Amino acid sequence: MGFAQRCNHANQIQSLYSQLTASGFDTQKPISYHYFFVDQNEQDLNQLKDILLKQNYKYVRISKNAGKYQLEVEKVEAHNAASATQKGKSLNELAKANNVETFDGFEIFSEETEGESDNLATFKQNVDKIPSAELLKKALELYEKNEDVKALIVFDRCIKQNINLETSYYKRANCKTALGRPQEAIADLESVLRINPQHYEANFNLGGLYFDAKNYDKAASFYQKAVVVNPKSDNGFYRLAETYQQMRIKDAAVQNCQKALQINPNNEYAKKLMAVLK
Repeated sequence: MGFAQRCNHANQIQSLYSQLTASGFDTQKPISYHYFFVDQNEQDLNQLKDILLKQNYKYVRISKNAGKYQLEVEKVEAHNAASATQKGKSLNELAKANNVETFDGFEIFSEETEGESDNLATFKQNVDKIPSAELLKKALELYEKNEDVKALIVFDRCIKQNINLETSYYKRANCKTALGRPQEAIADLESVLRINPQHYEANFNLGGLYFDAKNYDKAASFYQKAVVVNPKSDNGFYRLAETYQQMRIKDAAVQNCQKALQINPNNEYAKKLMAVLK
């Protein structure tokens, strides 16, 4: 179920949710929200995209129309009229803070209409027929296409059959993160680290998930492990510095921000953070 009407004003949002509630829509059920931003400068949108990815939004596309660029991102979450209005205000403030001209509202999509639910049931049956030797290949194909729901189903099957558990757990965790299921993603990433404690991406992503949950002690612990595994990761040191900033440990924040800039003097996020820390 998609709603073509773009909602970016409180009265539009109120009208939409009034219609949805009247039709029996469950505001407690997470569904796919697509958020849009418009700017003349594609680079500004790319920088905003990076910020949103750190907040567990899923990148959809940047397109160009009538001389301007549009960034589209997706997040699976639940809203009512009040929370959707507040979300719009927050995203508008985020856009302005990052030199992006316009937050252009949102559209919503139900991930499981009746027909889609039937299709997924059929898909699961078909997955059961895939030979074990081809399961991981199929999962990775769906993963690369950002078909997270289907990819997750196939990774489930891979894990049940003990097929490349390190990759299967890691990729399944990313699917769960994209689908707005961070606690399940954390469990999968921890499974990755039990198999391979030196897995950089698993440590880094766990840092991000705990950071988003405001558990800064755990976030710092995993970012520390990430930069030990990959001491050339400027983003790892930047995120560690950002975490220490939230913990109000300024010296550690400055030290790790400096390391990020030593590795990559063009890391714009580290530059901005250093300016704040001075």
